[in-house]
Amino acid sequence: MPLLLHITDTHLYGDKHRLLKGISTHASCAAVSAHARALFPHAEAIILGGDMSQDESEASYMHLRELLCPWQKTPFMLTPGNHANLEGVQKKLIPSLAGISGYYEHLHSRNWHIIALNSHAPGKVAGLLAVAELERLDELLSDARGEHALLALHHPPVAIGSRWMDQISLANADAFWAIIDKHPKVRAVLCGHIHQELDVMRGKVRVLGTPSTCIQFKPNCEHFMLDGLSPGYRWLDLLDSGRIDTGVERVAGFIPSDLNDNAFY
Repeated sequence: MPLLLHITDTHLYGDKHRLLKGISTHASCAAVSAHARALFPHAEAIILGGDMSQDESEASYMHLRELLCPWQKTPFMLTPGNHANLEGVQKKLIPSLAGISGYYEHLHSRNWHIIALNSHAPGKVAGLLAVAELERLDELLSDARGEHALLALHHPPVAIGSRWMDQISLANADAFWAIIDKHPKVRAVLCGHIHQELDVMRGKVRVLGTPSTCIQFKPNCEHFMLDGLSPGYRWLDLLDSGRIDTGVERVAGFIPSDLNDNAFY
């Protein structure tokens, strides 16, 4: 039974001491990584969600590498988001992850095919799966190996009930679902971006959202609002039957002192 971890929206800076909404994103990410390592030391893969860097600096990607170094036997996957310097990701982050314990764009594990997607749209906050990425997804899902499939991308492909967030989700979700509807082996879609927990069904496909390792967004809001919950991550146990056992773990603290600071960043 493959056990995966989803760690997303770390929003690291090149300056380790810089704060986002009063929180040290470096310290909160370190706390989440340490918690996950203590609880799930034998995880079979770690999926890193998008927005790993807030300032998109090469130094921030190297800080992430340092925080992930203890995972010497756990391969990594990555789903780039809106905050992404793709050149830095390709030239710095991905090689450094590969150097720790391996990097994969898709993985076969027992009865499962796990596929990471890139929804980064240059200059946009909303996500977009490029034509080539949609074609790649269709081709990978046509692979006869694996009875079940889990897809991961940064931007949510469903409305979550917050108007401001739904406006910056996956812009071409219809094209994404058109491919999934052709492949009944897809059991779940995993996303970040929303800085909150999500667990809903779209037809027979489960859509799971994961909290950020730093600040959290209050659910079901018209406008951007902070939530008073601590940072977290998600674990997923992929069962041979196609069922998924999953849960969210949170670390204590790291809550903004001013939850009424609703200026978007």
